[in-house]
Amino acid sequence: MVSRPLAIAGVLALLVAGGVGFAFADTGATAPSSNSTVSVNADATVERAPDRATVTVAAVGRGETAEAARNNLSGDADAITSALEDEGATVTSSRFQIRPEYEESREGREQVGYVAIHTVEAETSNVSTAGTLIDAAVDAGADRVEGVRYSLSEETRQDAREEALTTAMDNARTDAEVVAAAEDRSVGDAVTVQTSNHGRPVVYAEAMASDAGGRTNIQPGDVTVDASVSVTYELE
Repeated sequence: MVSRPLAIAGVLALLVAGGVGFAFADTGATAPSSNSTVSVNADATVERAPDRATVTVAAVGRGETAEAARNNLSGDADAITSALEDEGATVTSSRFQIRPEYEESREGREQVGYVAIHTVEAETSNVSTAGTLIDAAVDAGADRVEGVRYSLSEETRQDAREEALTTAMDNARTDAEVVAAAEDRSVGDAVTVQTSNHGRPVVYAEAMASDAGGRTNIQPGDVTVDASVSVTYELE
């Protein structure tokens, strides 16, 4: 008995008959058993426009002492929070920290004072207002924009993932049919299916521009949702 490996470029596939490969006798090849299978991997990607935007801004203060740094904060967190909420956003977190600030020189590292940072994060389902939120926060005293990220709501993400999984399964069957046809076989039912989770899709704003009125304008890109499947089919 000998094993006959099957290789198809670009497709990860394995044909198994009786668990060891195709079987041949001295008088000629015997028909493969009914439990022959082919295993393939396939991927798919779906794009969706983001329906969630998260803006992170901060007010910063510096001073010779921790108290002075706090007193020198460029803006009040309550004022920044109110400004964001007035624009329809939901503030999801507010963090405050004070830490020593150092300066590097040839003589070494020397503490020059303290820096206080009050960070506020807000989320909105109206992604077109991300720039407006930034402007409102800056007007209220924020002097640092730490980032804007776009994502999908759970409902949108799940819908996109289901579409990606359906496409991945179609791709898997197509690949399996190519492999099976090379051996004059056809593809039957799926025996086992495994899926892979690629994590929560997020896209970050890479650039911000100002319009003619000096207001912040951001154009987000699409969010991609990936799906991978590993499928084993019966061969007929």
